[in-house]
Amino acid sequence: MREKTSPATRILLKARPTPDQVADRLRAPAPEGLELYLDRLDLMRDDHVQRICRVLENSDAPAVCQWIVEAPIRTLGGAYFDLTCDDDDHCETLKRVANVGKAIGAVAANIHVVAPTLAAATLSQLTHERALERALPLLRRYVVLCEKAGLIPQVENIPPVGRMREAAYVFSAIGAAPEDLLALVRRIPELRFTIDVSHASLYLNWRQIDLETLSPEFQMVARHAREQPGPMDLPEYVGPLAEWTTTMHVANAVGLFGEGEWYREGDADLDLTLAPLLGRVPYFVTETLESNPAVAAGMRDAQAQLLALRALHSEVK
Repeated sequence: MREKTSPATRILLKARPTPDQVADRLRAPAPEGLELYLDRLDLMRDDHVQRICRVLENSDAPAVCQWIVEAPIRTLGGAYFDLTCDDDDHCETLKRVANVGKAIGAVAANIHVVAPTLAAATLSQLTHERALERALPLLRRYVVLCEKAGLIPQVENIPPVGRMREAAYVFSAIGAAPEDLLALVRRIPELRFTIDVSHASLYLNWRQIDLETLSPEFQMVARHAREQPGPMDLPEYVGPLAEWTTTMHVANAVGLFGEGEWYREGDADLDLTLAPLLGRVPYFVTETLESNPAVAAGMRDAQAQLLALRALHSEVK
């Protein structure tokens, strides 16, 4: 199994395990690894492990390439992934993710802290507390699967309103606030974090938006985001989580719904947020949303920005 950490933060790109996306991400300037988003379509066939391995074997990936695997937004059965659902569908989905990770020698796996609902009216402190408790059984299964596969078990924060790559409006009682991740790691110390700075930026925007500008439904979301004390800027969000963070997902954000924006085309100063984490967090993964998934234009821009930031950080040290 490959090493789990590196003295220098490594810059990875995001891809699905398809020949076109893997080939695009591995072209020059080559990244130091890839995080593979394993869509349910990538996991459904019985030969899914062999097919993904063949894609990677036929690529030009260098021997030192680092791999991370991420679970799909939808389960094998087609439901939105829900951390509070400890059922056969979710367990089999996570088992297949772990099996792929083991087969390719990945260093970590990643799942979202989410309990999806289409009803904003259900968001409350009570549903929040219940959802965190109900997430523990599946999380413990996930940790065991990862340990058997030699993977770091990561959990990721989410935005207050998830578009789910489907232009949907999906809410969750858990997963947006940094305290939710800390509450889970206190219960399950083996967990580590993937911090998505685009999601975190959206959470901060929901906390600060003027309620009078929102529809009644979205006012419920904004009120839920500010029910408890929390950070008011991005460095304040990520700082307390850094000790347990293995991966940063890097993209900017705009307003309340604009996730996955280009590095310098959003509300956040990403240099200010990420520079203190260089050398502390092992992996930065570029995760802009691409108009053409086969061509990583925004991710390549973010890669260049991060390499420049890392070089500057090394000179200062």
